[in-house]
Amino acid sequence: MPDIDATFEPIPFQIVTEPKQLKAFADPLRNRILHLLAERAATNQQLATALGEPQAKVLHHVRSLLDSELIVLVEERIKGGNVEKYYRATARLYGIRAEPITESTLSAPVLEAVLQEVITSETLWPEQSHNWETRRNHLRPERVKEFSRRLNELLAEYWGGVDEGPVADDDGELMAFAAIMYRHPAGYTGEPVDANA
Repeated sequence: MPDIDATFEPIPFQIVTEPKQLKAFADPLRNRILHLLAERAATNQQLATALGEPQAKVLHHVRSLLDSELIVLVEERIKGGNVEKYYRATARLYGIRAEPITESTLSAPVLEAVLQEVITSETLWPEQSHNWETRRNHLRPERVKEFSRRLNELLAEYWGGVDEGPVADDDGELMAFAAIMYRHPAGYTGEPVDANA
């Protein structure tokens, strides 16, 4: 068992490639636990309360995240004869590097976790504006690449690049951004699908 370090802080960014770790991202609740533990240390009971889930269910996922080394035990406190265990995520942000088939199986749980965060955010801060955009357009491959390049530049300006981790305003609010660009199924013509297109 690794040493417990109460001063542990998550690294800014961690790329996840191991199958056991990738499996952890295939569950929306584990995603939500990781998001909470990226911001602060918490016990299983505190996580269950914050997530509105049964403690036993959360504990099952906490153990799985510990086993996959995406969270660590950072502190143990004795309280009323019980041992309270505090956990922390190993990183503030994770990047997933997987085979395309694995990425597709991860899409639904990741999107479900984002949806749950958005619903919770709207409940907690109803006055906060949310920028919802759904657009469809015919774009040539070079325009798709240009859009991706410009979007990545904007993300790097406000959220930091992959290599340096997030750029944080110390007195700012914790904000999240989610986007996905995909080929719309209505554009399918029955021709063989090119996975590299």
